[in-house]
Amino acid sequence: MRAPLLLPLATSTLLATSLLTSCSQPAPEEPLIVVEELPLYDFESAAPWYPCPEAPLDERVVVVEALSGVDQYFGEENRRSVRAPVTFPQGDWQQVGLRFELECPENGLCDHWDRTGSLGLILNPDAPEADQHEVELLRHITPYRRGMCQYVDLTPLAGLLTGERALHSFIDTWVGPGHDQGEGWRVSARFEFSPGYAEQADQVIPLIGRRNITVGEADPSVDDQLEAMRFELPETFSRVEAHLTTTGHSFGNTLNCAEFCPMRHDLLVNAQSFSINPWRADCAQNPVSPQAGTWQYPRNGWCPGAVTVGDRVDITAAVQPGENQLDLDILLADGSEYTNTSPVDLLPSTAVALKLYVWH
Repeated sequence: MRAPLLLPLATSTLLATSLLTSCSQPAPEEPLIVVEELPLYDFESAAPWYPCPEAPLDERVVVVEALSGVDQYFGEENRRSVRAPVTFPQGDWQQVGLRFELECPENGLCDHWDRTGSLGLILNPDAPEADQHEVELLRHITPYRRGMCQYVDLTPLAGLLTGERALHSFIDTWVGPGHDQGEGWRVSARFEFSPGYAEQADQVIPLIGRRNITVGEADPSVDDQLEAMRFELPETFSRVEAHLTTTGHSFGNTLNCAEFCPMRHDLLVNAQSFSINPWRADCAQNPVSPQAGTWQYPRNGWCPGAVTVGDRVDITAAVQPGENQLDLDILLADGSEYTNTSPVDLLPSTAVALKLYVWH
């Protein structure tokens, strides 16, 4: 905990005068008061399920209701993707949380299936859609036939959550009004800004917004789909983290990949390797339960009815001022190449998002 701020009850001018006069003491009628920082929410103890907290918010928290009960479905109208403008506040934030909620439609008929979903931040919403730059804020998989609510930490990204932006919510659903397997979802997203000492990264470097990479094929191979990425760092920095989010999809292929086979993801930073295996063996412990379907089965990077926050890796020791290079490889858990010799119609793939956080 940092030392508390000391603020007078008088004006900032009187404060400056009192601080510059080394021999003076605050007048009795102008005592110093201690202004404590807001208590931080303990996201680490909420892992890996990140349920929405029930405690009331402190009145000093700034709330932005970005999406409220927005319908997403597929039918005569395709609402698998929705975009909405959002205005974020200016300020210094010691913590930023995102409260993300999925509810069933008004008639209660949730989608029957576990669908991949994503919430992205569009940095330049006035640009043509093809030229927009998007950073993924949240990856999630919908539950089977029920709602969910999760609360995740966006503090490193606070520097991007300012001014006029837009949100892009995507759910890979194929049901809608009148469908016999449910009618979709209602989506809400609320940002909660806790004022205090700024804790966000000084720089965010988006490398992959969100992409599906086919695995196990010779043409195209993973290398064909993921070229080396180059990025610049300032002359001085104290810490650099890579934030990688991956979820594997499709089954029935060789080794039941990529949903039901453990896979390893290697970040090669200036030729130094950092390996991540996001296998989830704990799906049966999900508090968003009971569900229908196979919600209890382990999966590659995700569980039905849960958020996937990804992995943050400290790569400071591998980077340097100026130009750096980063490669990403996707392998089997034992480090061997994956070859899909018995493909089904839906080829196995990994949905990838990657960004860097830089603290000066």
